[in-house]
Amino acid sequence: MNARTETPSGAGARPGRHGDPVLRRIGRGLALPFLPSDRAAAHLAKGEALQRAITTGRRIVVTRPRAGADEATVTALLASVFAHYRHDRVLTLDITPGSNSLARRLGVTPSSSLGEVARRRVSASSFEELTPHLAHVRDRLWMLPAVHSGPDATALDAGAFQETLLPITRYFGVTLIDRGADVFDGFNRAAQASAHAHVLVAPATAEGAADIGRGFDWMTTQGDASLPERIVVVLVEQSPDEDPRFDHEGAAEVLRQSGAEVVRIGYDRHLAHTDGLVPRRLAASTHAAATTIALEALRRAVR
Repeated sequence: MNARTETPSGAGARPGRHGDPVLRRIGRGLALPFLPSDRAAAHLAKGEALQRAITTGRRIVVTRPRAGADEATVTALLASVFAHYRHDRVLTLDITPGSNSLARRLGVTPSSSLGEVARRRVSASSFEELTPHLAHVRDRLWMLPAVHSGPDATALDAGAFQETLLPITRYFGVTLIDRGADVFDGFNRAAQASAHAHVLVAPATAEGAADIGRGFDWMTTQGDASLPERIVVVLVEQSPDEDPRFDHEGAAEVLRQSGAEVVRIGYDRHLAHTDGLVPRRLAASTHAAATTIALEALRRAVR
């Protein structure tokens, strides 16, 4: 039952392209000794903020308004950032039915699931009793799907969330819950409602920004006008110059008026051409964006 961990793109596979071209990486290395001290100080300040003590585990739901935005990639990026900076454990949970996108991005093959934990009535009285059901990604990072595919797959409801997931999250400083679009079963609704902060992922296009804006309008009509203050919007460029006429800064300014933060992740060759995510091969701009997203989500989760 122990989860098996694989290399990011399968055993023996190459880890994929670098996000930055070789000349850019060389130039950045040569320029490093000459960078202004305030830039280094800002980087250290972000790291210290991400290490802030948390008295109870925080749950951050990562989702998308509609199909087409790869929220699993953003979840994996955030997981890598939190696991790198924090001194406590980090859990990633994929609750999208029939999806293994997050497991592929993290480079693991889970052999158990939250559904199996519920079905077997596994005691959550200690972290050691849970470890056989968790896929260990690296260092302090763990992964668990909601429902493991197979004949023994167990559907989950709101009761399973309260009785199974909530007791597990107390062993982790941060739990990232990957939730796909258009999934409204009781378990998903309970997970969404339990979030201390939300990360909404959309393509870095005019239509993607409009989807987020329509979602904020809907929240207002439902009486949830304050919810955007707990949201970080992530606009992801999935191909070079995906929407050349898209005014990112203008759209971001409009969305920020609701209280949300907006961060853009530019096109990254490593993410585009590799299933498994290897942090050291990401573009420098992707590293910086993921760190900012993690920091903003954590700030909102502990308010």
